[in-house]
Amino acid sequence: MKLQYVPMAHWPPLAWLARCPRGAGPVAVFHGPGVETTEDWFCEAVWDGAFADGDFDRTDLVFGSGARLRGGAVTFVSAGSTVDRLQSLAAGDWLWVSNSLPCLLAAVDGAVDPAYPRYFADFASIRLGLARYRRALATSAGSVRLTYFGNLVWDGARLRDQSKPAPARDFSSFARYREFLESSLRQLAVNLASTDRRRPYALLGTISSGYDSPTVAALARDAGLRDAITFDRSTRGEPDSGAAIAAALGIRLSVVPHDAWRVTALPEIPFVASDAKGEDVYFKGAEAALARRVLLTGFHGDLVWGRGFTPRGYDIVRGDQSGLSLSEYRLAVGFLHCPVPFLGVRQIAETQRISRSREMAPWDVDAGYSRPICRRILETAGVPREAFGVRKQTASVLFFERGDFLSPPSLADFRSWLERHVPGAGEAAPGLWQAPARAAERLLDEAARLSPHRLRLLQSLGTRIGARGRREPLFRYLFPWALERARQRYGALPEPRARPEPRPSVGIVDG
Repeated sequence: MKLQYVPMAHWPPLAWLARCPRGAGPVAVFHGPGVETTEDWFCEAVWDGAFADGDFDRTDLVFGSGARLRGGAVTFVSAGSTVDRLQSLAAGDWLWVSNSLPCLLAAVDGAVDPAYPRYFADFASIRLGLARYRRALATSAGSVRLTYFGNLVWDGARLRDQSKPAPARDFSSFARYREFLESSLRQLAVNLASTDRRRPYALLGTISSGYDSPTVAALARDAGLRDAITFDRSTRGEPDSGAAIAAALGIRLSVVPHDAWRVTALPEIPFVASDAKGEDVYFKGAEAALARRVLLTGFHGDLVWGRGFTPRGYDIVRGDQSGLSLSEYRLAVGFLHCPVPFLGVRQIAETQRISRSREMAPWDVDAGYSRPICRRILETAGVPREAFGVRKQTASVLFFERGDFLSPPSLADFRSWLERHVPGAGEAAPGLWQAPARAAERLLDEAARLSPHRLRLLQSLGTRIGARGRREPLFRYLFPWALERARQRYGALPEPRARPEPRPSVGIVDG
């Protein structure tokens, strides 16, 4: 078995697609110009080891993706997070594996069913953990297998799951956990800047007014972080800039208008095509700063660095799917995504114990919105207590709400697509329950304000009811539309030089 590379100059720089024949024939790897290739491995990744060794299949601290040939088998490596994934499909004589769903479906001429109503829920199931998420996506070309935080091994006959290494790290105290985070970031920084790369990377931070991204920036300073971006306001229009924090940390900051993405052409497509939600589309406004960077974010910090979560063993359960919709977009722009809270994430029970420990009490300022690990790191770094973590904010764009639906050019394109694929859907009237739902939200929210600590459940209930009242009825069709549009970026593959004789279908083994 060997790797045979086919450069695709017009593809997104970091996209790749492997076509595996049954038997010992070469694995054809179609790839964009930013993918690093060697005789025995290829990647668009950063990990905690020497780049030249290519041992990204032997660590859980890896961000991006790739494949490694060892001993007659090829191991496809997914990111050590759940904000990126691998896609695989057995179709006839071939097994296909890719870091891009649109790329894979373009290669096999596959499509999803526009009438299926649960794409959003299916992709959102990754929040429930690796043991409970929806693992397959039905398409006209067959069932596409989705792999998060795990590797896939192909031996020429079958594809099997392989767990990532799970070393037991010493998180017995805050000091030991902090040293692990800082040393891991230093190792990643050496790897990403390696002169053995054709295209070295540089670090780029994100700094909001909250807890998680500022904590990441503080941890990464010793690893060489010098630049960061911030978005000027939150989803609700409130100030959310991390300018004061960046100044205290000595980091250069670029302020990006939260809605800058709306003035670009069809900006929603790669984001929605990734996870049927697209909430991270606001990063489009920072595109000029993202190329050739390793983007450090705080996604999943709410649970890893919070103090109110009860872990379920070593599973990776999340509060939301934020960060996942960057997975297709980043391939086109050419950046890697490293959500730092995923470093050592399977030992979340130990980070929770640290947060609740007596030594962290001076940094546990409020039970409603408190992350003692973050506060200790930031205050020790010289950031004033009042400069961060005062109020929980979010920058997410929620396309399922009427007020945040598509930009005008995208909406026109989407409605044209609807007319062809789902006639009559564009004329659907809002449900009769929407106005009463919005009224109920206002009533419960007002009741909760009278005594917010005692009636927080009422406020939460009101928020959920109100969300139903604001739900955009056409949202369910966004994913099929975006996926079809994203496929067009890839086009047809070159004709293979030789096609193997027809053989029994490729085998896939779960577990």
